[in-house]
Amino acid sequence: MSDGNLRTYKKLVMLAGLASVSTAALCVFIKLAVWMMSSSSSIFASLTDSLFDSLASVVNLLALKYSMAPADRDHRYGHFKAQSLASLAQAAFIGGSAVLLIAHGVERFMHPQTVQHVEAAITVSAITMVLTLLLVLFQSYVYKRTRSEAIGADRLHFVSDLLLNTGVIVALVLSLRGMLWSDGIFAAIIGLLILKGAVQIGIRATNTLLDRSLPLEEIQTIRQTIIAVNGVESIHDLKTRRAGPQTYIQGHLVIAGDISLYDAHNIASRAEESLEKIYPDADISLHMEPDNHETRDGIRFDTEVPPVHNSARQ
Repeated sequence: MSDGNLRTYKKLVMLAGLASVSTAALCVFIKLAVWMMSSSSSIFASLTDSLFDSLASVVNLLALKYSMAPADRDHRYGHFKAQSLASLAQAAFIGGSAVLLIAHGVERFMHPQTVQHVEAAITVSAITMVLTLLLVLFQSYVYKRTRSEAIGADRLHFVSDLLLNTGVIVALVLSLRGMLWSDGIFAAIIGLLILKGAVQIGIRATNTLLDRSLPLEEIQTIRQTIIAVNGVESIHDLKTRRAGPQTYIQGHLVIAGDISLYDAHNIASRAEESLEKIYPDADISLHMEPDNHETRDGIRFDTEVPPVHNSARQ
């Protein structure tokens, strides 16, 4: 990744991380004050989620800072996977809060209580929705620019908060109309939605930590781009993965065995340049092999994508 792009990446993700911590902390103070006045189960659900938001945002910010450290002697690929670890921590925080909310909502549904100061609770929920919406819009912009996994997970988290606050307002309005059971029901529903988001975050982070390949469509595009280069007879053992903003592409090029090393190197360079047009900051490593029986006998093609040869272009 170029120095200029890396600086932009660092600046944007750190700003998004700081914005997340600040917004979550502000929401905690506001909701705590209103919950102490109203004793609303839905407000308690929202407060609990904001508390976990604050903890997760702090962990996320620390992980973002660590992930920006340059590659060193012991971490030759850099530290970008720290963002995936932060996403797993977020999934744990969110999942724990979801279970608590579901249990609390069920208990309040079984034993409904009158909600106090409903108007104030509705006002606060609306204010926190506006704050959260502004944060999500900024995170969406940052994610679009950087594709940061940690920011993407945090954004998904706060999108669920928008749903949570919407549910809180509906529950409070229904409580005003005498439907006291709605407070507990909406708390439980909100908990289920949050739990779903936690599972999505955890799956995405786990895939990155386990070096899951790029989507099948991208792999096919990479193969077709390489094979379109004049002089490349075939590509095999293609390996791809992504960590933070960095994409890694490795593969073996089958090239005519009767050309000079200089010409073979030029062919590989053209293949890399073609890939860099699609993935400008990718870490690309292409190995050259002669087109003979020994090479083809040892080829291991990807099981998901059929082998591509130059004859496919004819």
